[in-house]
Amino acid sequence: MINYGKVFIRKYDTALFLTVLLLISLGLVMVYSTSAMISIVQYGVSYHFILRQAIYVALSGLAVWFLMRNDYHMLKSFYPIILFVIIVLMFLVFVPHIGIDAGGSRRWINLRFFSIQPSEFLKIFFVVYLANFLEKRKDTLDKNPYSFIFIGPFIFLGFLDLLLLKEPDFGTSSIMFFITFIMLFAGGVSVFYLIAVAALGGTAAYFLIFTVAYRRDRVLAFLHPFHDKTGIGFQIIQSMFAFARGGLYGVGLGNGKEKLFFLPTPYSDFIFSSVGEELGFIGVAVFILLYLILTYRGLKIAINAPDLFGTYLAYGITSLIALSAFINIGVVLGALPTKGLALPFISYGGSSMFATCIGIGILLNISSQSIKRKNI
Repeated sequence: MINYGKVFIRKYDTALFLTVLLLISLGLVMVYSTSAMISIVQYGVSYHFILRQAIYVALSGLAVWFLMRNDYHMLKSFYPIILFVIIVLMFLVFVPHIGIDAGGSRRWINLRFFSIQPSEFLKIFFVVYLANFLEKRKDTLDKNPYSFIFIGPFIFLGFLDLLLLKEPDFGTSSIMFFITFIMLFAGGVSVFYLIAVAALGGTAAYFLIFTVAYRRDRVLAFLHPFHDKTGIGFQIIQSMFAFARGGLYGVGLGNGKEKLFFLPTPYSDFIFSSVGEELGFIGVAVFILLYLILTYRGLKIAINAPDLFGTYLAYGITSLIALSAFINIGVVLGALPTKGLALPFISYGGSSMFATCIGIGILLNISSQSIKRKNI
């Protein structure tokens, strides 16, 4: 171990690295299992989706390698430019022949051979923005915990949410609000003010949900899925059937039935339903355990970070991945209303995989610069 003042350069967090590696490997297995038949019907081969996912994983691995080997403080210089580019891309999704309309949403940009979803990258770099904001204003918050300086991030968030809701992408909008709340709380913003903002946010969410037909239908389907078994409640009912069939041990890898044109795009947002059906309760428990380990390691990295920027950054990235995972799992289990959020490292999709791996690369670099503290 090499001592550079108070900072100790050491190995990267091996437990985090191996946990992510295992999740990605299991994700590749599940993507192939859930997409092979659909791939045969649509493209005449069984490997269309898994081949693309493998390419996404390889590119994401390069991002992890680059970021874990380069000091995370460099993000302070580059994140404004990256955020600006992402915002420009979010405007481009509305441009005909550039943005892709799928399922009534315009969230993707067509790059001919593949597409990208700018909002996936927005989440990660918004966390970088918040971490930098909190570090710069920590002294102000310490001296005056009732300061209104925290309003700035919410104004910026409001602007970004307008773009997200225009797509529409209510799921990403919601999770960014939660992340903002968590990071400002970690930064020392008065709980009183945060509760007031949460109340305003909850009121806005109520109107956004119940004044838009498809969002209202999703909530009603969550509350009473069997009232419209072949309509709005169909997807969650099929997901429940998948878990019911799985039982304790599952029906066996590759033997699931719900992926055979019952669950829409079973390799995407509802891939965890096939995990429940094919691998059973034990398989589900293993996946949840891996996400819990990832969350624990991420929080430990935050506590041992060499500076406040690293601490806030690690808290934000860990919270983002953990929230995304457990919201997705809650949705497919019928415990939460349907949201368009991918399951990190498991769901098919290049933007989600690449953006999440950017976060992991940053976390690993922070872990390599951690200071000596009492273990948690």
